Amino acid sequence: MKLKTYYGDIHSHCGASYGHGSLREALANARMQLDFVSVTGHGLWPDMPRNQPGMERRIRYHEDGFRKLASGWEAFCEESDSANRDGEFVSFLGYEMHSCADGDQTVMYRDGQGRILDTPDVTALRESLTELNRRGVAAMCFPHHIGYKQGYRGINWRNFSSEVSPVVEIFSMHGCSEGDHSPYPYLHSMGPCDVDSTYSAGLKMGHVVGVTASTDHHSAHPGSHGHGRVAVLAASLTRHAIWEAIQNRRTVALTGDNVELLFSLNDAPTGSVIETSSESRQFNLSVKAGGAIRGIELLKNEKVLERYWPVVADGEGPRSGIVRAKVNLEVGWGSRGRPVDWRVRFGLGEGEILAAEPRFKGSETVSPDGTEEEFSYSSWKQEDGRTVSFHTRTRGNSTTVTNSNQGFSLEVEMPVHAHIEVEVNGRLTSFPLSELLSGARSSYIGGYGTPAFRLTAATADQYEVQTAGIDRAGGEPLGNGYDVYRVRVEQWNRQWAWSSPIWVAR
Repeated sequence: MKLKTYYGDIHSHCGASYGHGSLREALANARMQLDFVSVTGHGLWPDMPRNQPGMERRIRYHEDGFRKLASGWEAFCEESDSANRDGEFVSFLGYEMHSCADGDQTVMYRDGQGRILDTPDVTALRESLTELNRRGVAAMCFPHHIGYKQGYRGINWRNFSSEVSPVVEIFSMHGCSEGDHSPYPYLHSMGPCDVDSTYSAGLKMGHVVGVTASTDHHSAHPGSHGHGRVAVLAASLTRHAIWEAIQNRRTVALTGDNVELLFSLNDAPTGSVIETSSESRQFNLSVKAGGAIRGIELLKNEKVLERYWPVVADGEGPRSGIVRAKVNLEVGWGSRGRPVDWRVRFGLGEGEILAAEPRFKGSETVSPDGTEEEFSYSSWKQEDGRTVSFHTRTRGNSTTVTNSNQGFSLEVEMPVHAHIEVEVNGRLTSFPLSELLSGARSSYIGGYGTPAFRLTAATADQYEVQTAGIDRAGGEPLGNGYDVYRVRVEQWNRQWAWSSPIWVAR
């Protein structure tokens, strides 16, 4: 079966429950930069700590959201279902169940119809989903923001079952829960990440479960760049094919940039559970990242087995010939909270665009605050083989470590002496590709302290890696008696990718 990589977000919110923006806006934003989506409503919280002092406002906030989704559920289902176009854009129906005891769950239905299951706990939820699947209603659930301490809406690995949960969410706007030393800490008001709730802890306990990442974004912007998304290896862009890929753990968790990560062992793809009598394991790895790669690690049984270091830019790029490169444009900066509308034409003087990738973000607003605005303010189109145009909005960066800029990436094939051209709000700027390959270039739209934009570039040997190797059985297997192999990728721009594992029986 020939597989292709598709990108999506299967846990993202809008104002259908609590959040901002309409479902219409959320679906429009999803179509703009994703292949598939599930816009998720907040449905219920059976074990809400109602007797805890100080919870009164939070109780009202959540219950109002639950009632809002329930009252509009039929229309929510209909609009979500009607967005699906197999072969073009895939949509799934979903809702969320909070659980202090076992961790929050995203529930997803494959075929566009389903109901909010009024279950008292996660065990009962799994039983209900198992019964629905038995009756031919395809449904699954997966734990999200798993890293919170168990009992505080983090995962309960001791009560976890992969029967209807093929994946768990290891990255979102909440942070990264891959392991105890993850690159993005939990900074939400819900608290820190706890080692016993990490994905690594679950693998060490013997769970056979893959990974996903989602934005958990609350302002109608699925795929909001840097908040999380998932890549799946599927036979086609259809509900059945995407669903089958997730069920079989052919998934890669991403922070933001689209990364194509192909990992196989003895010809079995990511997510496989394989039996072999051979002591020798042949692995193959191919990575096409969204920018220059800093490093790649192959893990075996949660220890680094191999490290790969691609070509590092030394300030002297190629000076002649035709090159394949990724050119990334970032717009924003300026005064905090002051809106700036950007109308941009982005392209090249010679050569051709091989791929165009919008990297748009949504508003950082999480909780309803009594005000609403338009939550669909980005759009783009490819004008021809050399130019894209886009419109977006920025509001400065809220802190010096919060990137609220907007971006766009082009993969190009062009003469290295040819120019990259950027027209921003009517003003044209251009740089030779050779200059960008030597280092980033920036410009301001109106002088000191005004919003700005920045261009970076990397050649294909900096963002692509292909390698192969052989490992042999040995060492301590994980809790289920399997050897577990997985891959993680770090880019220089702080974007990451994590593959689901491959399990090999001893």
